[in-house]
Amino acid sequence: MARKVAICTLIYSRDYLPGALTLAYQLQKLLKHAVVEYQITVCLLIESKLFRDEFSPQEIALIRSLFKEIIIIEPLKDQEKSVEKNKANLELLKRPELSHTLLKARLWELVQFDQVLFLDADTLPLNKEFFRILQLYPEQTRFQIAAVPDIGWPDMFNTGVLLLIPDLEMARSLQNFLVKTVSIDGADQGIFNQFFNPICNYSKEVLHNVSPLMEWIRLPFIYNVTMPNYGYQSSPAMSFFQQHIKLIHFIGAFKPWSHTTSDYNDHYYQLWRSTQCGLYGECHLSDYFTHLQLGNIETDTNFHHEPPCLKNLLKHSTKGHQKQVEFDETQVDQNASQKSAAEKHDFERPTSEPQSAFKFDWETTDYLDRVQRAFPRPDT
Repeated sequence: MARKVAICTLIYSRDYLPGALTLAYQLQKLLKHAVVEYQITVCLLIESKLFRDEFSPQEIALIRSLFKEIIIIEPLKDQEKSVEKNKANLELLKRPELSHTLLKARLWELVQFDQVLFLDADTLPLNKEFFRILQLYPEQTRFQIAAVPDIGWPDMFNTGVLLLIPDLEMARSLQNFLVKTVSIDGADQGIFNQFFNPICNYSKEVLHNVSPLMEWIRLPFIYNVTMPNYGYQSSPAMSFFQQHIKLIHFIGAFKPWSHTTSDYNDHYYQLWRSTQCGLYGECHLSDYFTHLQLGNIETDTNFHHEPPCLKNLLKHSTKGHQKQVEFDETQVDQNASQKSAAEKHDFERPTSEPQSAFKFDWETTDYLDRVQRAFPRPDT
């Protein structure tokens, strides 16, 4: 039986929606041409309040057309206390928004999959060879996390690309550890290193109540090349390894979709923008998503002039009262209160909101055909 693998990303702020959409579009293009032995599901994890309150029906329709599965997640237990505890370290980074990345601890709850490949929304796989990452450690255990060394401190791993084995016991242990521990950097990268990486774990109390088998598996840097990259070896290494780089990760506060990077002429930033243009062009959404592309974070945006393809999409989405996003008790809704909240988000949506009309059978449906059906050309 084929191994079930989820390729997941996380949206914890609508600022990252352009990145998540472009990433999903790129993954589907590459999967179309890749020979993958596993059953791949491209998933989006999204915080419940964000999904409920801050996306328009049009944006949700586009999300649902690009991701096979949307997994609504609730805040972690005592997450606000954890954020407050980590506030000082986040201030050192000058990145307060990274407090929400603690939600990545939910990844270990996805036990309906045999393995999870997590990608930050500001990453861009470059070619189909990227999926070889799934073959590097076929015997990975639940106690191991596979990740690339971080350029800022190579004895730690970067959490923008993670390979892990879902396990509920590990999920509980990690989340309990998160509540009790101050993260090195105030966010997920610090806490995950403190939990899995013995080099960062100076507390014998934790090393290890879970298992002495806890281990960080080092992945080659070519699977998570962080940009900007100003290290001593950066320029010659980027030239030498250019043909072998599998994924680019746009770290820092400024993203390829930001105002401040609009004039940045780096090859990989331009490649990201070209991929985004491919998505918008294929879906005829360039004008509609102008505000989104420029990083507009207003939640009450009302577009009065929708392109015909979006009108068709919204009409088709509600036709027949299709079933909305499905919730699985084995996923992130581990208790009744969370399940109740999820059901409320799912089944009390306005009837005009798009539903899962685009949940096609991906084993038999070509991706491009899927998008074209979701966003038909105005003249068809």
